[in-house]
Amino acid sequence: MQRWCRIAAFGLVLAVIACIFVLVQQNFNQSETLPLPVPDGDQEVAWLHNPTSFESWENFVWGVKRAEMLRSGFPNQLDVDDSQAFPSRTTEVPEIVIHRKGQEGKLRIRWYKFTSLTNQETWITALARRHPPPLAVIGGWSSDRAHELAEAMRNTSWSGSKPVLLLTQATADIVYPNALTISNVPNLISVYERSFRFCFTNRQIAETVVDFVLSDTSLRPGQIGFSGVGVAGIAPFDHWSALATIVSHTWHEPGSIPTFTIAWNDDPYSTDLNLRFRESLRLRTKPPQLQLISYSVPFSTGRLNRPNRAETEVVDHILAHLPSLGHRSLLVIPTVSAPARRTIRALVEGDPKIGARLVAITGDGLSVNTFFRDRDYAWPVRSLPVPIVLFTHANPFGWDLPGVSVAPPLGYELIPPKQGEVRSTTEDIHLFARLAEILTNAVFPEDQGKIVDSPDLIMDHFRSLSPAFFDAEGNRRSGTGEHIVVLRPALTGDQPGPTQIEGTLEVFTRLSGDAQWTRIHTLKLGRSYGGFVQ
Repeated sequence: MQRWCRIAAFGLVLAVIACIFVLVQQNFNQSETLPLPVPDGDQEVAWLHNPTSFESWENFVWGVKRAEMLRSGFPNQLDVDDSQAFPSRTTEVPEIVIHRKGQEGKLRIRWYKFTSLTNQETWITALARRHPPPLAVIGGWSSDRAHELAEAMRNTSWSGSKPVLLLTQATADIVYPNALTISNVPNLISVYERSFRFCFTNRQIAETVVDFVLSDTSLRPGQIGFSGVGVAGIAPFDHWSALATIVSHTWHEPGSIPTFTIAWNDDPYSTDLNLRFRESLRLRTKPPQLQLISYSVPFSTGRLNRPNRAETEVVDHILAHLPSLGHRSLLVIPTVSAPARRTIRALVEGDPKIGARLVAITGDGLSVNTFFRDRDYAWPVRSLPVPIVLFTHANPFGWDLPGVSVAPPLGYELIPPKQGEVRSTTEDIHLFARLAEILTNAVFPEDQGKIVDSPDLIMDHFRSLSPAFFDAEGNRRSGTGEHIVVLRPALTGDQPGPTQIEGTLEVFTRLSGDAQWTRIHTLKLGRSYGGFVQ
């Protein structure tokens, strides 16, 4: 009996401890998601990101600080206080305070960090209860996160006017598209009716990349003289069809060039961008005639350099159906660096000279930093000699040039790298600077003596921009800053010696009013050469 009493007492103690732990955890979570108060007369913008995103926050602060020099026609009208942007303790809330000279009120942009315990929905609920709620929420660092954030903001009851949602890097037109039908899936921008996207969409990315590739004779598939675009039908693959599904006939139509597209099904960004590339390739009327061969890989996990089983089967099928010698094909790889690197490496191992017969095209999932700052380990060009065309939302090599009319704030200069130096690109900083300029123009209107206090006024300003920056839905308009980056690996042995040039990165854009693509930067890549050439 005494034994059972001791067991019961022990169980009771464990139950009490568990209850105490739950209560403490709840209180801890509540304290973690307690937004800072907003001083009277000021307004807030909430910047939601995970706690490890220090580089993104640093680039954001950099871009906002440079808004001091970017206010259209009114340099130095903004004062950006970054003294609390990088607090010494990670538990503190980083903050940027913006003030426009001659106006009352300040704008406070605060980084609220979400985790698995205190997620985006928790923060939105807490922000909605506080008075005043934020004027805007900045988020959407990936398409699936943006979808969750938009749903949380839509389903929350706000204590005041609903904030504006500013999406930064969520490019998917549709999140979680079904492989067979997407008719019942809403467009991402329509999930929350007050959303505005500062990046381009996957549809715009695919159309831009396809247009560029087909206009460049050194990259375009096939030979000059082919015409029309055709799409193959549907046929099953062999015994691993459950792993890698190939949606195409395996025969080649006479005079057609096979074009290979891969989607990784566990990544909504990949499946959506793959769909947009296929749509763009189908709609092209420029030569050559293309036969689309589409692959569906169930998962994107794998080793650093070795493809998973489904990726291996895809690679084998591509190698077996390359066009004849003297012809060039396209490979659409809408994914991030790891699956792309594994796939390209396996193709090169199967055919070391495949770079002369295949050009890879992708969106913004492959960062320019992968080929520039991190190439020694993330993308060794000598081992992966396949040309790649990718998309960026701003100029990745937009360094400050001598003689600019407005000097950048001290400590926030974008200095071009010297020979032998490698540093991060400027794409994110320029993207955030554009966001900061548009936002602060809306928050500090020139015809008022104080900061705005309504998200409705911000929306009105966004919709009345001239020239227009957003379309009627809230997406960024085409023709407002698309950039193309081309990695061209050097042929083996072209540049002997320790300073061997492994390849070049070229940046193209359409200059104002020009329908043609213009090369604006060339960067040579080498083991001991990082020179930047304008």
